[in-house]
Amino acid sequence: MPSPTPILRTLLRATRPKLKPPNLKPHHSASSIPPPPPPPSQSSPLPWLGDPQRILVTTLKYVAFAHLVWEYLISMAPASGPSMLPTFEVLGEWLVVSRLHRFGAGVAVGDVVAYSIPINDEVGVKRVIGLEGDYVLMDTPEGGGGWGGGMIQVPKGHCWIVGDNLVASRDSRYFGPVPLALIRGRVIATMRPFSPWPFSGFKWITNSLERADGSPEG
Repeated sequence: MPSPTPILRTLLRATRPKLKPPNLKPHHSASSIPPPPPPPSQSSPLPWLGDPQRILVTTLKYVAFAHLVWEYLISMAPASGPSMLPTFEVLGEWLVVSRLHRFGAGVAVGDVVAYSIPINDEVGVKRVIGLEGDYVLMDTPEGGGGWGGGMIQVPKGHCWIVGDNLVASRDSRYFGPVPLALIRGRVIATMRPFSPWPFSGFKWITNSLERADGSPEG
């Protein structure tokens, strides 16, 4: 007769409930945790313009550069009035002024200069006919000026300027020698920037004055 022990073991094994392992979630290390999403960027209201601060800095740079060019290199101003006929027309032409000749630097007799008119706050354009030490006629041969006839020696640090159209020009014959400190530059060219072809009217202004011995002035 078989022993009851194996039989009991068999019955107990058959009736024992099968325990399932707990459903454990895998453990994630700190290094495997994904980083948080970046904060939303504060874009410009006009994306095509770019960063406003960069635009401001760039604009200030261009403004400063334009100021330096206009003040110390080249400037332009419209010609007006009949005092420089026939060299310049009464209206329509713009004068290109070299600011490298400020305060009379490198200016020679015969050059056309832009200057601050000493009797008002306007800017005029006239031709230099005498520098310091030169003797000039204080009036036109026909008279009519404000200094009377005779000759005058241009004082140091001054120049004598006269318009090409003598009968329609108010110049050194009326207000005397002009300090070189009032010279704003030398006129080097004329143009018509608002015409259909701006450079069609471009022309250089040269000094064609010659000394008595035939050599070029300056």
